[in-house]
Amino acid sequence: MYIFIFTIIVVSMFYLYQRHFPVRQVPSLEEANKNIGDNIVVVDVRDYQDATHKPVQGAFNLPYAYLKRHHHQIAKGEIVVVASDPVLKNLSVRFLKGHGFKVVGYQLIK
Repeated sequence: MYIFIFTIIVVSMFYLYQRHFPVRQVPSLEEANKNIGDNIVVVDVRDYQDATHKPVQGAFNLPYAYLKRHHHQIAKGEIVVVASDPVLKNLSVRFLKGHGFKVVGYQLIK
């Protein structure tokens, strides 16, 4: 019984960590402007409808749902993630960092 409860607690803590704990060393776009170089790729991970209503000039639009299958299409370099909420930002940044991309900042657009 204790093993079952412990397993449930560990799984729920992992879920909460992935979604709700902020990613360290990834500043917002305003703070990142000081350190951004010329080789910047802006990746918009919002849904296509949100990205169409409030577009970001020069951004590569790849919704988070498609990120796992198509992350190889993102050009190498420093990445700025555009997301619609903090949960989507945390998931996207963790995924991209886990696949070797250098994420230097983020911007939240609602």
